[in-house]
Amino acid sequence: MLAPVSTVAQAIESAAAGAQLVDVGPSDALIPAIRRTVRGVRICGHGQAADIVRDADLASRTGAGLICPDATLAASAVRRGIAAERIIVQAAPAGIGSCSRSGWAPLVDLEQWADSLPRAGAIAAVCAWLGASVIRTGQVAEVRRCLDMTESILGVRPPARATRGLA
Repeated sequence: MLAPVSTVAQAIESAAAGAQLVDVGPSDALIPAIRRTVRGVRICGHGQAADIVRDADLASRTGAGLICPDATLAASAVRRGIAAERIIVQAAPAGIGSCSRSGWAPLVDLEQWADSLPRAGAIAAVCAWLGASVIRTGQVAEVRRCLDMTESILGVRPPARATRGLA
């Protein structure tokens, strides 16, 4: 899960709620403070210190992962020498299947598709079911629960609690 953050406190809260990635946007000045404070989280940003960037030239120079807006630009990045496993491709929920079948790791930005918490949870669950690799959301704790449930239903993670209905 990728959480947009604008403060170190938000990065701490997002990581505690289950985000593995935080997006600092253009605020690369936050990166050193987040690295000192939050362990085990990767950072998406615009500068050389970011783990994941949105610029192919920067990704090529630094070895960072790359978020591409579509599969065509992702293929171009591979031709430029960026390893396919370092690339994440943004996709609409309807495009997740074709993106993952093409070998790309799909990213869905819930901020573009969900205008409420119930919709965010429902869309996140469907996207995970369809094979989304990364979900970007500001509602980390709530969406994390939906993703955990979906992964349990799919059989890729054990349920948090198993209860048998014995009468």
